[in-house]
Order: sequence, then C-alpha cells, then structure tokens
Amino acid sequence: MQIQITRYYLSIVFLLSLAMGIQIIVIPWVATHYLELSSFYIGLVQSAVLIPNIALLVIGGVSLDKGELFNKFQGVLLFSSLIHLAFIALLVQQGLSLFWILFYAFLLGAVNAFVQPYKEYLAGLFATTELQAHIAKNRVCLYIGQAVGIFIASQLYQSFLIYLPLIQIMALFLAFLCLLLIKRGKDTVLLTREKNQHKETLSYSLLLSGFKVCWRSTVLRSLLTLTAVNGFFHIGVFIVALPLLVKTVYRGDVEFYSFLQGLFTLGMLVSTLVIIYRKQLDGPGRRVIFSVLYSGLILLGLSAGPTVEGLLFLVFLWGVVVGVSATLSRSILQSFTEAAYIGRVISIYQLTLFGFAPLGALFAGFAIDYLGILMVLKISAMMSFIVFAGTFFIKKLWDVEAVDIQSIK
Repeated sequence: MQIQITRYYLSIVFLLSLAMGIQIIVIPWVATHYLELSSFYIGLVQSAVLIPNIALLVIGGVSLDKGELFNKFQGVLLFSSLIHLAFIALLVQQGLSLFWILFYAFLLGAVNAFVQPYKEYLAGLFATTELQAHIAKNRVCLYIGQAVGIFIASQLYQSFLIYLPLIQIMALFLAFLCLLLIKRGKDTVLLTREKNQHKETLSYSLLLSGFKVCWRSTVLRSLLTLTAVNGFFHIGVFIVALPLLVKTVYRGDVEFYSFLQGLFTLGMLVSTLVIIYRKQLDGPGRRVIFSVLYSGLILLGLSAGPTVEGLLFLVFLWGVVVGVSATLSRSILQSFTEAAYIGRVISIYQLTLFGFAPLGALFAGFAIDYLGILMVLKISAMMSFIVFAGTFFIKKLWDVEAVDIQSIK
C-alpha cells in the first residue's frame, strides 16, 4: 500500500511540474514576444509570479500543520484550473494586455504559495529510508515533468497557444484524481501524522513560531541565508536575463529559449539521478555552500558573452549545480526540523527562496535597462563570490554530515 501511495504522489509531482514547465515558457515569452514589453516590465511580470509567496507561503505552511491537507490541496488545484480557464477566455477574445498578464501571473503565484509547501510536506511524509535518495526521486519526477511541459510549450506556442492552458487544466485534473486515490488509501503513518497536527486557530504567534524554530537552529538559519542569496542573485536574475539574452544577444526565438530551459532542466535531472544512484552524499552542507561559488563562476562565464555552444554548456552546468543544491538543501531542512513544525519551516524555506527571487527579478529588470544584461550578470557573479567567502564563518552548516529520514519520523 505504501509503495502504491508513493507512486500516486510521484505522479502528482510529475503532473504539476508539467503544468509548471508550460508556465515557465508561456509567461515570460508572452511578455517578451507577444506583448513586446521592455526589460523592466518583463521583470515586473516575472516578479508578479513570485511576489504572492511573500504574503501567503507562511499561511500555506501553517495550514499544513493544522490538518486536512488533502481537502485543501484539492481545492487549490480546482482554483488553479479556473485561473487557466480565465486565461483561455482572454486569448479567445484577444484581450491580453500588461494588466491581465500581471494579474494572471499574480494569481498563479498565489496558488503556488500553497502548492509548494503541500508538495514538500508530502515528500517527507512518504519517505521511509535514505532521505536524500527519496527527495532525489521526487526531484527527478519534477524535472522530467518540467522538461515535458517545456517541450510541449515550445512546440505549440507559435500556432496553438490556446491549447497550452487546456493541457495545464488536464494535468491539474489528473493530479486531483491521484490525490483522491491517496486519500482513500491512506495508511497508518498518514493517519497518525494527521491526528498529531495542530488544531489552533490561525494567529500571529502561530505564524511566528516557524520563524522562531528557524532562528534557534544555526544550521537552518545559515541554510536560509544562502537560500535568500540563491533567490535574489540567481533565480531572480536568471528568469529575467535568460529570455532577454535569447532575444537581444543571440537573436533566438521561442524554440531556442525553450531548448535552453530544457537543457537547464536536463542538468538538474542528471545531478539528481547521480544522488539517487549514490543514495547518500557526504557533507551536504559543504556541497550547498560550494553551489554558491559554482553559480557565481557560471554567471561570470555568461557575462563574457560566450558562443552559442558556450551558452549551452553553461546553462546545462548551472542546472547540474542547482539540482545538487536543491536536493541537499531540502534533505537538510527536513532532517533538522521537528515533525510538528515541518509545514511552517518548509513554507519559510519556500518564502525565502521565492520571496527574494522577485526582488532579484525587479533588480535585474531595472538594472538591465541602465547597465545592460552582461554587466548585471557580472555584478551577480561578484556578489556570489562575496557570499561564498562569508560562509567560512558558518561552521555549523559546513559540518553537517549525511542525514537520514529517522530524525523526522
């Protein structure tokens, strides 16, 4: 029964990631190509996807610890389907504008503020042994789903844009059905965890409790600091700079942009498969720290304006680095957090990552207008080097060794 439920969960991860892969292509390319917005407004649109996380992620995490996960998850999926239906109506009526793409992006970001912690929570809930390998399997389904979504979007965007939100709705519906199957087949572990969840009403102190847990732990505090850096200087800059690089520097089209996104996802997939094969990587804290250095080196390489082949290699390599960092960060997070607070701590992690990303996107969009893409990439690289140098003073994270699932059961 446990194996069957895990398969349903991994199917949910794949389906939601497929829908996300389509979103990764559609939103920035609609802003760049369909509406032909400037770099500042492209940054604003990308930020609109991420900004709701600042306000809603912690609430999403608290809602996890308060129980009724499956009902809430299903409701979020239904609401997301309605958002895509509204987008289809705008396309049919040719009423898409800056305001509506911002509103569409904002609503998707609000939904994601609940979907992200819900998925992360279930990842730890269904783990039995070898936490790194289990989370890596989760990430593999995520990356494959994103790659499939990106491929579909690249093939249909030019002539069949309206089909893309329909495919997203279909993926959400199938994920909804998988949740129903999990809910009907819940085992003793799931029932016990649900009974032990908090029943307090939503309050200011309940929202703050997760932050207090993170602050008291040197490891979690250090991990979240690096996560903020990744969100601002890496994710935020990446989502704005990449489509502009394709359009202005390399004169590419949506297929080339999709190929780069797919290559980035392939890099994440390859590194995650290695973690599954190895089952346990030692020194996960050190590896997360060095990922900041490697990301800075890649940004520096991109700022040099490499050839197309060099661009492809650097984007793939960055995917490899992100795959290792994302998997190990989540394994550390779940291993150093008590079960009673896991929902809130996961949401704070997501809040840090996707809360700083829109700030980075706004910075990139504004700075590119004045300094150019290559200079902004160089500034981000320099900041990565400075942060890496500062991690030599964070001994607790450096010393984190391999972790397993026992600490959260």
